Amino acid sequence: MYPIYNRTGEIIAYLHQNAIIHPDNFDVLGILLGNCVFGPQAKVLGKSFHDKVYSLKGELLARIEKTPAVLPQSLNVRKCIDESFQLMVRIKDHICPWIPERQDWASASLAEQLYGN
Repeated sequence: MYPIYNRTGEIIAYLHQNAIIHPDNFDVLGILLGNCVFGPQAKVLGKSFHDKVYSLKGELLARIEKTPAVLPQSLNVRKCIDESFQLMVRIKDHICPWIPERQDWASASLAEQLYGN
């Protein structure tokens, strides 16, 4: 389980077995397939490379910590796998466009995109 941070260093999600998981209730908010980040509406939100998540415009959305966090006892791994699979089968457009790597942060964070959809 790897923490995902916003621009201010706050944990906004965790990455566990390609599932992007809410930091408090451990619901699956999105998934990472290859290097494409899909949100709860099964649409591409961006790409992940160099331990960062970028918007479709190339702006930074989040940073993924390389050091794993301790897996919480309350995490129901089976539920996460089921929710990830349910999201994955809803993905109809598997094409992830080329995204330039920029250093500026997007105005809407990854959390806003994951929680707001």
